[in-house]
Amino acid sequence: MGDDKKKLTDHRLFSNYREYDTLKILTYILFFIFAILAIRYQVLLLNYKEWGDESETIVAAKMIASGMRLYSEIFNHHGPLTFLTGLLVEKIGGDGIRQHRLPIAALQICSIIAIYKSPIVRDKTLKICISIFAATIMLAIMPIIWGHVYQYQTIAGLLLIIILSQYVLLAILVPVKLKPFQIVLGNVLIACLPFLSITYLPLSIILCAVAFRRGSFSFLIVGIFLGLLLNCIFLGLFGSFEGYLAFHIYLNAKILPIYSGVQPGTFLALTAFNVATSDFSHFLALIIMFIVAGIMSSQERGFPKRTVFLMIGVGSLLMRGAGLHGMPFFYSLLALMLPLFFSREHSSRQTKYVAVLFILICIVKVSLFLPGNLKQITSKKIPLKTEFSELVREFTNPTDRIIAYSFNNFEYIASDRLPASGNFFYLPWQEKYNENPKFGIQIDACKEISIASPKVMLINKWKVWDRFSWDSYAGCIQNILDKKYVQYLDKPYYIRKDLMPVIEWLEAKDSGRTLTPSLMLNEFESIPLKFVGSEIAGNKKLLRLGVMFATYNRKNLGKAQLILKRINGSDLKVLISLSDLEDNKYRYFSIPEDYYETGLISSLTGGGISTWESKGEKNSLTCIKYWYADGSRGFTPGCPLF
Repeated sequence: MGDDKKKLTDHRLFSNYREYDTLKILTYILFFIFAILAIRYQVLLLNYKEWGDESETIVAAKMIASGMRLYSEIFNHHGPLTFLTGLLVEKIGGDGIRQHRLPIAALQICSIIAIYKSPIVRDKTLKICISIFAATIMLAIMPIIWGHVYQYQTIAGLLLIIILSQYVLLAILVPVKLKPFQIVLGNVLIACLPFLSITYLPLSIILCAVAFRRGSFSFLIVGIFLGLLLNCIFLGLFGSFEGYLAFHIYLNAKILPIYSGVQPGTFLALTAFNVATSDFSHFLALIIMFIVAGIMSSQERGFPKRTVFLMIGVGSLLMRGAGLHGMPFFYSLLALMLPLFFSREHSSRQTKYVAVLFILICIVKVSLFLPGNLKQITSKKIPLKTEFSELVREFTNPTDRIIAYSFNNFEYIASDRLPASGNFFYLPWQEKYNENPKFGIQIDACKEISIASPKVMLINKWKVWDRFSWDSYAGCIQNILDKKYVQYLDKPYYIRKDLMPVIEWLEAKDSGRTLTPSLMLNEFESIPLKFVGSEIAGNKKLLRLGVMFATYNRKNLGKAQLILKRINGSDLKVLISLSDLEDNKYRYFSIPEDYYETGLISSLTGGGISTWESKGEKNSLTCIKYWYADGSRGFTPGCPLF
């Protein structure tokens, strides 16, 4: 009888062990599936939504890579470390937003690894669950507040995850687990935070203080020294110390508050409190902080000063408000989840069941299989070009520089052109600063634009925050526009006057003119090209033409030819493959530089196409774009620009 009971007990233990082992294997399999789906999600986020502040950072990095110095030749009020990865990406050949987001994605992976490797949580099942939860938040929730883009707030938030999970939380909860390398690296990263934004200086001081332990002073000093040294070397090589003081310190502290209304001092603490209680997500985060603080306080002797100051430091991340500026706060909370599981040594069988269910939920979330999830991301891809970028490519060479004001930084990226001024965006505080520049640092946009004389500019005359009109801060820029540029129709595009032989073409409005197709080309009927006027044909040498065709949404077979009659009477004939023509698009013809007075499209072996014409009260003109040998351009009034 006793043997039977023993056999039954052994059988149950063996069954429980097998079940436990099966759950463990299942957990790892699900973790692998989650990782694959998370990588897919991350790849999609590389092309998800353009953000002006991110484009600003990328354009500044491009200018640094071109040889210009940050703060003395390039205006920016973000910290210098912000531009390190951007400079590296530019130096190795990446130039688009997708490439600049790759280091952010890599830093996210590093932060997840830091959470998983943190000694605060010992049980592997819990480690996996916390890591998967953090990754799911990063992928599915943080993009709502631009947590996936390349900007200093994202970098700061991800660095804080590493700092907290691998250094500061250990120093409070399990200081015996700290190794010299962790102390040095932790303080290097802490020293980096103020070089992303000086507003992180109070937090950096707090983190250093709460993590300090007797016996680690020398490692702390080495870490801080290395962090400061490396950042100062970067600033010295690619920027200006005086400019850093002028734009990042002085302008942010003295000039910007005049416009933003955010005042330093006790007001910032009140802002942080108001934000922390402003909505459900922030209030829930506040509750989590109190719970974590309670758990951590139980590990300290006497008054839990380290825990209290740590929570104050994390709360200070809300001093500049919610949303984008509060992003590092929510990133920090992902690391603060670790103390919730500090006392758990091993997970029970029941816990593993819950873990499997939890991982399955996260898998469903990142799989994008739910209705509308995938479309939400794919429908908001970063555009490859804009209307203005097409105008830029037609008017300029790759070495030419442009301007996109007031705050249209993406246009530089889409156009693949550098700005014509160190003030590559222009807002009221830049004008205000120039009234009383500091430390010998001044970037005069009007002077630089006058010298560079860009061929095209985008000026949208933004009324900043519906309070500060264009005229209040950009009168000098407007004077340049009035003297040297002409506006294209009612669009915010300005073209240098000397590039337009007949300025009235650009000033002519579309009203009163309608688009109509010409007669259809066939073996009996040719299509005459109706030039704008004699000044187009006889007085200026042409070297390129663009003719807008209608193919009636079909592929037309056969050949045709463009025949241009030179002013000396000879003909130029250019072969056209009808099947290569696109409906409602311009077809461009590079031609020998010469004077041409008339033209037509004739059939050789096919037909079925027309040209588009702009029809007015007095005449009908073929939609043609003209490139002249002297660098000037011409357009047919009433026709699409592209």
